[in-house]
Amino acid sequence: MSRAGKFFVILVFWIFVSAGPSSALALNEILNIRHWVAPDHTRVVIDTSEDASFTVEKGERQIAIDLDATSLPTNLPRLTVLNKPGVDGIVLSSLADSGVRVEISLPGPLHTNVFKLKKFQDKPYRIVIDIILPDAAKQQSDARERIKVTRKSRVVVIDPGHGGEAPGAVGKKGTLEKNVVLAIAKKLRAILNKKEGYRAFLTRNDDYYVSFKKRLMIAREYGADLFVSIHADAARNREAGGSSVYCLSTGAASSEAAKILANYENLADVVGGVPNGEGNDASDPIILDMFQTHTINQSKTFGGILLRELGAVNHLKFATVQEAPFRVLKLPEVPSILIETAYISNAKEEKLLRSGRFQKRMAEGVARAVVEFLPALPATGASFSVREKEGTPRDSSVEVVKGKAKPVTARKRDPISKSRATTVYRVKRGDTLSAIATRYGTTIRVLMDLNRLKRPDHLYVGRKLLLPAPERPVPSKKVVAR
Repeated sequence: MSRAGKFFVILVFWIFVSAGPSSALALNEILNIRHWVAPDHTRVVIDTSEDASFTVEKGERQIAIDLDATSLPTNLPRLTVLNKPGVDGIVLSSLADSGVRVEISLPGPLHTNVFKLKKFQDKPYRIVIDIILPDAAKQQSDARERIKVTRKSRVVVIDPGHGGEAPGAVGKKGTLEKNVVLAIAKKLRAILNKKEGYRAFLTRNDDYYVSFKKRLMIAREYGADLFVSIHADAARNREAGGSSVYCLSTGAASSEAAKILANYENLADVVGGVPNGEGNDASDPIILDMFQTHTINQSKTFGGILLRELGAVNHLKFATVQEAPFRVLKLPEVPSILIETAYISNAKEEKLLRSGRFQKRMAEGVARAVVEFLPALPATGASFSVREKEGTPRDSSVEVVKGKAKPVTARKRDPISKSRATTVYRVKRGDTLSAIATRYGTTIRVLMDLNRLKRPDHLYVGRKLLLPAPERPVPSKKVVAR
C-alpha cells in the first residue's frame, strides 16, 4: 500500500472514531424535571437542551412521554415519588433506540394537556404536561360565583404577579419578585378581611403561574369591585428606585418607561408556559370605549389615592399615574391598577422588599387607599325599602308605608348627616362621585347612602343625585374628573 493510501486509511479511521463521541454529544439531554402544584392542576415540566421530538402515550393511570435521540440523564433519579394532586410519581427509563421515556403515574383517569415551548430568555426548551383536576376547578369556580351572588361586602381581588416558572425580576441577593409580591398580597388580604364590609381574595395563593386570561376570569367570577396587581420593578441602572402606579392605556403608553415595563410584564404568559393561543386577547372596539369613558377614569382616581399612600411608605418613581397597555388590567367593568412596590434591582429596596415590616407597611398603605376609594356598603339594617310611585316626579324619593307611598325626608335617608336638608344635582360628563363629594363638602359614603348606590361608579350623564345641602355656602367651581 502506498504512503498516500495508508494516510487515507488512517484519515477514514480517525473520522469514524471521532464520529462516535460526537454523535453521543449530539444527543438531546434532559436538563431537569420540575413540577408545580396549583389548585386546579399539577404541572410537570421537562427541560431539554434541544428542541425535542417526542410522542405521547396515554393510559388510564399513566401518561408516557417518549423523547427521541435523547440520553438518559445521570443527574436525575430514575424514580421520583411526588404524591401530589393528580401525580403519584415519575419514572425515567431508556428506550431501545437511543431515547428516554418519562412516565408519569396518575391516581386515576385524568385529562392531560401536553405541549412544548421554545427556548426563551433564560428558559430552555420545555415539554409541559398539565394534569387537569376538573372537580377542583369546578368547585373553585362555583365557590367564586356563590360569593358574587350572595356577597354583602366590597370584593377586592389581589393579584400577586408572576409565580411558578415565571419568577419575575430577580435581585442581586437572589430575591425573587414572585415571592415578595405574594407576601405583600397575603398581608393586604389579611388587613382587608379584618375590616368590616370588605372581602379580599388572591388570584394565586402559592408558587404557581396563573395565565392573564385566568386572572381576569377569577376577578369576574368573584364580581370584583376592584382589581389590584402587585409587582416589584427592576432596571439595568442599579440606582433606579421608587414606587409607581399604572393603569391601562388602550393606546400609546404615557412614557417610554411605562411602555418598556408593559412589554416586559406582558411576556409573563410566555415565560410562565401558557399554551399558544390562550393568551390571545384582541379587544373589541366597544370594550375599548368602555375602558376609555369609564373604567380607566375610575382606575386613575384610585391610582391617585394610592400614590399618596405609597409616598408615605417609599419614595415615588413617578408622581402621577402612568398608563400602558398591560394585559392583566384588561377588565372593562372593574377599576384595575398595577403597583410596582419598589425596585428589586436596587440593593436598598431589595432589602426593604425582603423585610416583613416594609411588606406590612406597603399592604397597610394600599388598604387605606382601597377603603377611601371604595367605601363599605351600608349595613343591611340601615337600608330603606324605597320605591318610585307612578306619577311621582323622578327626582323624588318615596318609601312604601302600609301600602301607601310616602316622601322620604332627608333626616331618614341621610343617617350620617341627619340635621341637613338635601338638594338635587344632575350628573355632568366627566363627573365622579369623589369629585362631587369634594365639591359639596361631603363624603362618598354619604352620597351612596342617600342615593342607594351599590358602587361609587354607578353614574351616568343626566342622572339626578340627592346631595346634603351644605351648612355653609361652598364656592361654586368647576370640578373636572380625574
